[in-house]
Amino acid sequence: MEFKAYDITYLEDVSDNLGSMLEYAIGFGYSPTLVWEMFVSSKVATEIERGNPKYLSGYSGREYLDIMLDESPIRRKKLSNRLWTGYYDIESNMYYWVGSALATFQYESGMSFYDINKYLPLEVMVELYQPLHEADIRKFIEIASQRVQAEKKDTNLKIIRRATGMTQQELSKQSQVDLRSIQMYEQRRNDINKAQAATLYKLAKTLGSTIEDLMEKTDCLLTDELSSI
Repeated sequence: MEFKAYDITYLEDVSDNLGSMLEYAIGFGYSPTLVWEMFVSSKVATEIERGNPKYLSGYSGREYLDIMLDESPIRRKKLSNRLWTGYYDIESNMYYWVGSALATFQYESGMSFYDINKYLPLEVMVELYQPLHEADIRKFIEIASQRVQAEKKDTNLKIIRRATGMTQQELSKQSQVDLRSIQMYEQRRNDINKAQAATLYKLAKTLGSTIEDLMEKTDCLLTDELSSI
């Protein structure tokens, strides 16, 4: 089972807070894209990723935004000094979904918000809103997982193999795992997370790694529940 930074009972609060944070950004006249770029590198994001209860449910979305503005080199005015324009419209609802969905994806994947933003920036999330905002969140998780996997440059197997200085042929010979299988795993044409335990053990032992090191984390999102969609 994949390690989770915090108990799932906190997820509703985190999802609501991140969605509300983007709503408030719009309501106070900030660019939601700019706010999200600030967020992924902020203390707020780091503490959520660490599972700090104070940041999971001790603050509201508005307080997230204020904390970020306080630590930002941009030094924008605090929210209390900024004109409130309201936020209950179609755009704000869309960004609420974006923040909430990204919170859920971060929880499920274990990736940092900073890394997630490389593959799922806000402009991509906005494009996903219309087809997915009324669907079960698991559908979004599946699609997000596939996108991250497709855009990652190298698999963990390839990264670790190259770090050891081994060629695919050398790894095949030493591990007694078929060369074609290794090639297929590195090209993601076969899912290494579904490899036989004996195969994973031989590869990990030869590479001096653990089986977990070879697994693709984003694939872990495609759970048994998702297979029923």
